[in-house]
Amino acid sequence: MPVETLVVEMAHCRVSKIIEGGKLIGISIDGGKGDPADGPERSPDWSNLVEDIDWSMVTPFRRLVFETLLDNVQRGSLVTYGELASAAGRPGSARAVGSALSSNPWPLVVPCHRVVRSNGHIGPYSAGSGISTKRSLLVSEGLEIDAEFRFDQKNLTKIAKEARDATIQTKTYVF
Repeated sequence: MPVETLVVEMAHCRVSKIIEGGKLIGISIDGGKGDPADGPERSPDWSNLVEDIDWSMVTPFRRLVFETLLDNVQRGSLVTYGELASAAGRPGSARAVGSALSSNPWPLVVPCHRVVRSNGHIGPYSAGSGISTKRSLLVSEGLEIDAEFRFDQKNLTKIAKEARDATIQTKTYVF
């Protein structure tokens, strides 16, 4: 099957949507022009592309993490790696969640930029120009991120109060 690439030009970057056989196989964010802090643009809503994702490209654990994120963290909200791990029914797996997100083939569609460190820093980002792209995306969603990449803790979303609650809120997958 031929691979089709659709490009969206934005003020601070270029986003490529990569499709094969009618399925979304990747999103690429190519580095920025200018400084994202100079006037953040509102980023498009990419959630309509979720139905086109080719889930066979990721492991069951990664899919669980991605779907937990999609189901629970809305635009303009943040969640910590540890909270996302608990909500996915894997308390104590913050590093594994971070690893899953760092290889997300669909950034923007699966909004891994909304997952942050618990220490108040937004943490790394593997797409586009790295942490500055993450900051730009969060600012475009209405969040305040300072020049040192720190966020206001009031923007954190609590997904599951306890690990046992998290297992009720997520889908079950066989690993």
